[in-house]
Amino acid sequence: MLRISYKPSTSHWLFPPIIMGILVFLMVIMLIQRAFKCKKQGKPFLNFKNYHFFVANWDTVRLPGSLVLLLLYIPAMNLLGFLPASILFIFLFNVLFVGLGQLASIPVAFKTKKFWSNPDFRSLLISLIISVVGSTVIWFLFGQVFKITLP
Repeated sequence: MLRISYKPSTSHWLFPPIIMGILVFLMVIMLIQRAFKCKKQGKPFLNFKNYHFFVANWDTVRLPGSLVLLLLYIPAMNLLGFLPASILFIFLFNVLFVGLGQLASIPVAFKTKKFWSNPDFRSLLISLIISVVGSTVIWFLFGQVFKITLP
């Protein structure tokens, strides 16, 4: 039987090698499928002629925004800690993917004092609740119940 020994102070390094192994395994499967498909269709495995990485009219906000948020999340965990940084960045990801235009509804909702009837403000509030509850549950489950240290 497979036995894994670890120190509790470094238990957060247990999952990245497992995830990377799974991703490499899935990549090999995808490459094999591509090779069979190319052989069956008589096409070259690597075909860069008329190749476009992005489709036409791709979303120029969400991909770069996601990459920036992901890169900022790592130092934010060191600065703020796991739970506050996770709450903040999950909320920011939600805002990014639902629409940045929702942020304009915050001053409008405070001016009109109609918070719940404003759909954009309501969506932001729901995103905040999801961020707080989701991050807290993950922190409690992994950090407290399973005793896995979080970064």
